[in-house]
Amino acid sequence: MILLVIFGVGVVAGFVDAIAGGGGLIMLPGLLFSGLPVSSAIATNKLCGTCGAIASTTKFAIAKQIDWRACQLMALPVIVGAYLGSRSIGLLPTAWAEPTVVILISLITLFVIFNPALGKTPRQSKQSQNKKREKIASLRSLKTIVSLALAGSIIGFHDGFFGPGTGIFLVFSLIFLLQIDFLRATGTTKLLNLLTNITALITFALGGTINYPKGLSGAIGVSLGSYIGATFATKKGVKLIKPVFIFVTIALVIKLIID
Repeated sequence: MILLVIFGVGVVAGFVDAIAGGGGLIMLPGLLFSGLPVSSAIATNKLCGTCGAIASTTKFAIAKQIDWRACQLMALPVIVGAYLGSRSIGLLPTAWAEPTVVILISLITLFVIFNPALGKTPRQSKQSQNKKREKIASLRSLKTIVSLALAGSIIGFHDGFFGPGTGIFLVFSLIFLLQIDFLRATGTTKLLNLLTNITALITFALGGTINYPKGLSGAIGVSLGSYIGATFATKKGVKLIKPVFIFVTIALVIKLIID
């Protein structure tokens, strides 16, 4: 019975995560409720998240909604950050992790709400499109590379150390630093999130902290929910993703505060 409940929680978590990120904040409490200790729940959540990221990344890649240049610049930093974060769970206090996530997600939500043009791609003339291409070409400046690398390493560390909220942080960073739309940022996030999940998952697997029966039940649910969510996202675009992103971030902040 408990495995069926975890599967159901996984479907919901995967659907939400594929559209707006933050699915771990749904899946992790479900695993804790099943009786797993915190360290095992975090490790098991990585198994669920990895499978979900594979499903959603595949869908976004097929829809050509992944910014590969951003992935090239952020891939190594997020992998290194995730490895260091997963290795630090037993060394650093986790009590400050949740309050920090609450504050950061609250600030991101307010910023998105009060900047309605953020993450939207208006119709452009050929002249404005040419200017945009010139701007994209300049994105390989040292400042941009350093900013993306720094953001990737910090978010990767968070993903390995705590996890929930990683998708939200990645989406916001990509939109803010590269000025791409929500749909493309979400697709790019799925690939980056997949890299961090795999890195942390290998570390946890070697440490023997994953509960595989519960993890596989959640993983199947998350994979199904992620694919359905990614399908909705690629069909509806920014009109769906931005409102859901705001709703999810507000809901997650309220949930974390209550917890």
